[in-house]
Amino acid sequence: MNLEEVYDYIDLFLDKADQPYFTTEEKNKFLNLAISDFINMNYQKMTVDEDSRRALSGCIDWKRFTLSETEIVSENYIYESTGIMNILTQSYPALSLKYTDKGIPLDPTDLPGTTFTASTSDMTGYFLYGNEYVLPKQHLYVLSIGVKYYNKDEIIDPSTGKIYPDVSSADVVSSPTISVKNKSTRDYYEHTYTNDPFNKSGEDTPFWQYIENRISITNASAIRYINMQVITLPTVNEAFSASTHESSTAPIPRTFTEHHQKQIIELAVNRMTRVDEGLITPPS
Repeated sequence: MNLEEVYDYIDLFLDKADQPYFTTEEKNKFLNLAISDFINMNYQKMTVDEDSRRALSGCIDWKRFTLSETEIVSENYIYESTGIMNILTQSYPALSLKYTDKGIPLDPTDLPGTTFTASTSDMTGYFLYGNEYVLPKQHLYVLSIGVKYYNKDEIIDPSTGKIYPDVSSADVVSSPTISVKNKSTRDYYEHTYTNDPFNKSGEDTPFWQYIENRISITNASAIRYINMQVITLPTVNEAFSASTHESSTAPIPRTFTEHHQKQIIELAVNRMTRVDEGLITPPS
């Protein structure tokens, strides 16, 4: 269903309800609200309801970020971490030197500050402070995070923050992908510094937290790969598109099926027909 068909549905419902005319801009604002309502409603039921999982399947997105073995030992992506009084505390290869707010390098051999793709979009974030992921504008929820660590202590000289002499990319050894558990900010810090072996964070039991609109993961300096499944908020144009995957009837990413598009239209119309409730007219 394309947007013109959506507008026709809205006009039909409003005419039947004897409601005033809405401009296209106003309709889009209500559709935006309805999309958020629809996603929030189904997100709450995803673990127990198949229809909710299907409803949001187009909004689920993969985000993958990695430093190759060559990039790790190249010293082209070294992040220098500073503490109080700007004293250098540690240096290590980091995603923030590759996936910057300027965009993503076109090629793994590109150096920071050279040729980049278009600036980062509303759909994909970037990294700061080493390996902390800055959330993009359209980010809603994290479904899962997996990381790979590498043998940093055998690759990086802690006294200099540089690669040990004679170390090559062949010496970089990665862990399997490890699932990262979400923690509240309080638990994240308590379990990071605790002496309790059953709750303490380690490379086998990493944690992540939301903080200052970023995602922070424990044992960050040894991360070489992050894989996230997230729910992304589509725009109105994306949510209502007639485009499908090539040689398939399935909608393209961030587009809802027609069955669910109609549900979103109903939510939008419901909002449009009670727009002044609680503002001008008291609720019944």
